[in-house]
Amino acid sequence: MDIEMPGMGGLEAIKRIMATNPIPIVVLSAFAKRGAELTVQALEYGAVDFVTKPVASLSGGIDRISRELVEKVRNAASIDIAKINNQLSHHEDIVNKNIEVKTNLISNKYSFDIVAIGTSTGGPVALKRVLQGLPEDFPTGIVVVQHMPPIFTNAFANRLNSICHIKVKEAKDGDPITPGTALIAPGDFHMTVTKFNNPHISLHRWEPVSGHRPSVDVLMHSVTREYGKNALAVIMTGMGKDGAEGIHELKKRGGYVIAQDQETSVIFGMNREVIENGDADEIVPVDEISRRLVSKIQKIEKKVV
Repeated sequence: MDIEMPGMGGLEAIKRIMATNPIPIVVLSAFAKRGAELTVQALEYGAVDFVTKPVASLSGGIDRISRELVEKVRNAASIDIAKINNQLSHHEDIVNKNIEVKTNLISNKYSFDIVAIGTSTGGPVALKRVLQGLPEDFPTGIVVVQHMPPIFTNAFANRLNSICHIKVKEAKDGDPITPGTALIAPGDFHMTVTKFNNPHISLHRWEPVSGHRPSVDVLMHSVTREYGKNALAVIMTGMGKDGAEGIHELKKRGGYVIAQDQETSVIFGMNREVIENGDADEIVPVDEISRRLVSKIQKIEKKVV
């Protein structure tokens, strides 16, 4: 569906379709700021994926969009939107609750120092549900890879920042990793972390990894190297297996892994790989993930000798 249709318009059409007869929708969007903002809204209303229109100045645009449309429409055809919506509504009471973090322990040390999240197809809605459930004083920094092209990641981060208790922003090279802030990797850049000398992120134009840039694997390998057992990873809905190798390394180093379950996943791919590898410590519905993060990341009680 073209998001900028005459008459009713793509957004209104998506809302009506999802209200009356939910079906998988792949939207066609302009590669521009306005198109990115509309696409983020379309995904929020229920579209499962999007394809950017070819830019007239770029050769091969029609071939690219043809291949991408075929692949994404084929994947969308296998998605049972009504079933997923029923699963999500079953857990809906959890979303938008500001969960309190217990701070009655006397130590300033937390059980984990960072949360790393990876997701792809279906991720915008899933990530919204997770981040909305976190309190403003969430005690660690959060780093996120969501497969999206440039411009779109910024629009997505801005939208999340407007509706979440925590701060959400598109990452810039050198940004500090701070409690209560989620940094989303910008489209077309890999993101890595450095723990020592003021924890911060770095951006890279390396070759795509696992078919993606940004890549969840690149982020997870970096988090494993810098944080090891003090890292908590979340892997969610998405096509393919990006993130599986990095999370496997994290598990070998003692890190903790939460995977979104099949029932609430638009595409059970990236999280399935992690689960089948035996690397998931917990497998939970998307609306339980924020609760589990708050529960796992608590102050460590200091023993008084």
